[in-house]
Formats: sequence, C-alpha cells, structure tokens
Amino acid sequence: MLERAFNWALGLSVLSWAVLGLVNAEPLDRLTPVRLTISALNLAVGALFVARAPAIRHGSVADIAVAVPGVAVAGAALKLAPAPHEWPLWAEVPFVAGAALALVSFVFLGRSFAILPAVRGVVVRGPYRLVRHPAYLGELLMVVGCYVARPAELLGLLPLAFAVPLVVLRIRAEERALETAPDYGVYSGKVRWRLVPGVW
Repeated sequence: MLERAFNWALGLSVLSWAVLGLVNAEPLDRLTPVRLTISALNLAVGALFVARAPAIRHGSVADIAVAVPGVAVAGAALKLAPAPHEWPLWAEVPFVAGAALALVSFVFLGRSFAILPAVRGVVVRGPYRLVRHPAYLGELLMVVGCYVARPAELLGLLPLAFAVPLVVLRIRAEERALETAPDYGVYSGKVRWRLVPGVW
C-alpha cells in the first residue's frame, strides 16, 4: 500500500512536470523538438510510475546508491545545455532519437518500469530482444545531443565524460538485482549484449 501511494505521488509529480514544462517555457522554447521531447518523456515516465507493478524485490542499498549518479547525469547534461530554441539541428537529432529509443523501451517495459534497481519482471520483447538495456542507450544519445548543442563549453563535457562509466555502474547494479529473478539467466543467455550489439 505504501509503495502504491509512493508510485502515485511520484507519477503525478512527473506528469505535472510535462505540463508545467510546456506552460512555463519561454515562448521561443515551447514548441521546439527538445522541449516537446522532454514533455513526452515526462508524460511516459509519470504514467509508468502510476501503472507499474509492485516490486518483487528491491536492489540493495549499495546498488541503489551506485545507480543514483547514473540517473542524475542526464539531468545534469540537460541543465548545462543551451535553451531549446538555440539547439542546432545536428544536436536535436541525437537527442530526439535517443529519447525515442528510451520511450519505446519504456513502453515495452510497461508495468516492469523502474528507475532504480528492482525486480518487477523480466521483459524480453521489443528492443529488449536486441540489447538488455536499450533505454540507457537512448539516455546516452540524449547526453550526446546535450553536449553537441554547446560543444565549445568545457563544463558541458563533464556529463558526457561521466555518462558512460555511470551508466555501466547502473547497469551492473541493476543486473545484480535482476539475477535474483529465475528467468533472467535464460534471458541474459539469449541476449548477450547489454548496451551496444557487438560491443558490450
């Protein structure tokens, strides 16, 4: 009951970000691909928090602590990026493509959606047939887009430099939790690649 209330509170909060992000945006930013993409992600994540299944098992405190910086790095990259109306097309493309991959991955996760390490079921369809963590690949593409939007600034390079190692740590923490699910071993035996086919 407590987890359900938490999911609803978090979900409604994230859903409000989707609306408020558009309403409070500067007029020049409101209908840009970047602003609309962020709102679409917030809508999906908010809805998935509300609809997600209760956790069968949560990750350890240590694994959750290891995963948190990987959750925050995309937000830091976006905070350091220029205003949405200032993004060049070559920055918008990886950002929107990464968000689209993340959104599709989230839809296939459905009620198994989680931000931090937990077991809510093992998803084996959609992009999860190709790699085990396609949403994180999408997030990394979004971070690349944030950097490309303002490449001359050294501060903007920090999230990009930290993104891959933090996502790797997050994946390892998540997989420690998932390995407790009996069907995860079968799945990971069939889908060898975690993030990029042929690489890792």
